[in-house]
Amino acid sequence: MFQPKKLVSLALVELLGLLLPLSLAWGGTFTVTIKPTNSGTVAWQTTNPTDGGVFSGSGGHFIFTKNQTDVFLTFFPNAGGSIEKVMTDEGDDTAYLTGPNHNMDSWYGPGENSKQVTVTFSGSGPVTSESPTGNFPLTFPSANPALTPIIDLTGEYKGVSPFGKPRAYDIIVAQDESGKLIISGTVEGISTNKITKAANTSSLPANTSFLPPYNIGQITTVSTNPTVKIKGSFTGSIDGTNSASVSGSGQAPLVLTPIPLKPDSNVIFGTGSYVAKENGVPIHLVPTTGPIPIVVSKTAAASHIHKAWSISLSITNRVNAKTNKPYIGATAVLTRPDTNVIVYAEQVVKYSSKTGYKLTLKGGTNTTTHVADKKSTITITGMTLTKTGSVWHPTAGKLSYQFLGQKGTGDLMLFIE
Repeated sequence: MFQPKKLVSLALVELLGLLLPLSLAWGGTFTVTIKPTNSGTVAWQTTNPTDGGVFSGSGGHFIFTKNQTDVFLTFFPNAGGSIEKVMTDEGDDTAYLTGPNHNMDSWYGPGENSKQVTVTFSGSGPVTSESPTGNFPLTFPSANPALTPIIDLTGEYKGVSPFGKPRAYDIIVAQDESGKLIISGTVEGISTNKITKAANTSSLPANTSFLPPYNIGQITTVSTNPTVKIKGSFTGSIDGTNSASVSGSGQAPLVLTPIPLKPDSNVIFGTGSYVAKENGVPIHLVPTTGPIPIVVSKTAAASHIHKAWSISLSITNRVNAKTNKPYIGATAVLTRPDTNVIVYAEQVVKYSSKTGYKLTLKGGTNTTTHVADKKSTITITGMTLTKTGSVWHPTAGKLSYQFLGQKGTGDLMLFIE
């Protein structure tokens, strides 16, 4: 509630006492008009019941109820300005201004069902509302289950196959900007002589072994969950003698479920189908129907499932070098879960006190690989801010994000540390 300072003479106090019995019959709309627009502010306050606020821009109105006993208005010109005139339903009330520099006025109990007040400021002239600027770091809260994560699976995977004969494997997984998964590496005793869906090797880490790398599928967002979709086939040999072939498809949401009897492990449930043959005879490596459990240790999940990312947003007041006109410029830097850094060029933005900032970051440059990034997009809408001292802080907004083949959205305030 606004509490304006007021100077009230003894005569006004006595007048208030005379008007008090009549106040029970009053009620209506109090309208305040400010001229020129944004040349000052008008604070208002009522009592019994207590309410208040501040008008800016072109003004506004409020409703007073029949049992209100008094209404206070306080005028504040912009710096360097003054009050030129105050007009009401009764006429020119400029002479009744009180307070330092004649910048205050008070009404006690409006005598009609509605009240019109027009204040004209002069000297400072109209002033455009200040636009919020500053640096705004936004970080994905990895521990918040309410937000859809963006997952990167790039890395080296080593272990022993739990299906069929135990076989040591050393697999390199690379994930490109569209979410495609490319693998290469070695599996003990297995060699491939024909690969479908041959992949572009430019996304693979250097010095990888294996037969030609290939695209094994992609990761995407399904019902707010990052989901791996696998599809592919190959023919080759097992242990140097037996011919082998495998083809199939499947998918698994990357939702880690704790295993009660194994506190250090989680399980991911996937579904799919496949056909595998050894020397032309069908073999079953894993169940062909129902959910397929995939056990993942917490250590492996922490080292291979990457979902931390952040945005550094900068909004500044700028001046066009050609026209010499001011504008608001916004730039941003995105650090993706795969640690690639995307820089977005400056764009002109506008701020509204009601709707805030709205901006879309796309068409950035990947400074890690030195190529254009056409897939990573960030959209911010309804970003409103408030000022504390000299620093602006976001108060509301919505953040939508899309990169590495996945997408999500959430309350902007959840990304502010």
